Amino acid sequence: MSEALLQALLFTSLGVAGSALPAHLGMRVLAHRQQLDRQLAFAPGTEEHFFAYSWWLMCFGHARLGDPPLKQFGNIAAVMGWVSLLGIIGSTVAIALRNF
Repeated sequence: MSEALLQALLFTSLGVAGSALPAHLGMRVLAHRQQLDRQLAFAPGTEEHFFAYSWWLMCFGHARLGDPPLKQFGNIAAVMGWVSLLGIIGSTVAIALRNF
């Protein structure tokens, strides 16, 4: 793979992850706060664990609770979580290929 293509992949991936990750984290905080305020049940192991709750949102586990604001916050957090995960994977691949 050419150096220019790898630089473009790295630049794009870092840009995607850099913009989607703050959106995921912000919506994750709002979803968590909504769930606490409405006293909705947390999935086992997600209330106190950062990555477990993020993964639960990314798997759209919040949709079963039926709370419209939680659904909105959770859906945005889930989509932005997947986008940032793809950006992080793309960045990792680009860095690995540059050093290979």
